[in-house]
Amino acid sequence: MQQNRSVAIQIWIIGALAPAALFFVGDFGKHDFALLWAAAKLLLSGNAESIYSPGLAQVLADGWDWGAAAVFPYPPHALFFFLPFALVPYIPAYLVWNAATAAFFVWTARPFLPERFPPVLTILTPAALTCFDFGQTGFLMGGLWFMAFRGKWWAVAFLTFKPHLGFLSILSLRGRKSLMLVVALSLALVVASGIFLGWRLWPAFIEQAIGHGERVGSTKRWLFAGVAPAMAYGFVGWVPFALAGALMLARKVNIFTAATASFLISPFGFHYDMTVASLGFGVLIFNSWNRMPMHHRIPIALGFLSPAIALVGAWWIPPLLLWSLWTQIKYDFEPPSR
Repeated sequence: MQQNRSVAIQIWIIGALAPAALFFVGDFGKHDFALLWAAAKLLLSGNAESIYSPGLAQVLADGWDWGAAAVFPYPPHALFFFLPFALVPYIPAYLVWNAATAAFFVWTARPFLPERFPPVLTILTPAALTCFDFGQTGFLMGGLWFMAFRGKWWAVAFLTFKPHLGFLSILSLRGRKSLMLVVALSLALVVASGIFLGWRLWPAFIEQAIGHGERVGSTKRWLFAGVAPAMAYGFVGWVPFALAGALMLARKVNIFTAATASFLISPFGFHYDMTVASLGFGVLIFNSWNRMPMHHRIPIALGFLSPAIALVGAWWIPPLLLWSLWTQIKYDFEPPSR
């Protein structure tokens, strides 16, 4: 166990280097969270029609050039998560958002961690550190993913804010009643967003989502962030990875194999979304490294490091994740009882 822990710490340090370097050399304050905060700010100021328009982040002023990509990327009911943070200035909102969602992630992950696993490592994986840097939703999504696999059906409904990655959380449901409750709550969230935020947001979101899908299919290389097959190889290249990922997942479904497979089955996803997947490989390193042969250690370590490897090109990640998933399903996983 001591050797496992030593190796885990070394691999964690290696995985932290690239995200940490980007955080310190990047432009502090220019994060993806700016788009989320700005969308909520526009809604509160009565300018909801601008949320799905290019140039959204101009509300931040300061002369930042976000280009045409600056649009709110989530469905309207996701705004319920961000509205409270728009009540305070941007930098405090960014810091509180990171702190609150990271704490939620750590708390929800604890039942799935091995004994003596240092909780701080939960938020020091490459994906977690990248999520901190971008101010992204990876901790929120990951926390809801953990809750879903603890049998909390409402978490599956809340994961509809990021449906392209959250849909596999349906595997966590226990029975038809839970599925019906998820459908009912999801519809209630849509209706609530229409009533309280405005129905006009939904057509704008659908139009934006279709345009985003077209960009994913036509853009072969999403440098520095993309990890899903369609983002590296287009939609034609996505199909074989999605099929292979689904077939492998069918052999063993648990919280971590489903998280890994989601980045093969979904047409698009980013390195900061991989908080649960990266932690799953880290748990395996921490718990099973000593009994792994070398041909298992290599793909598991690469799977853990894949959010950092994505910084040198999206096309590397789908084959690595497929290899990592092939290895991951060979090891039993039962969350410790707590």
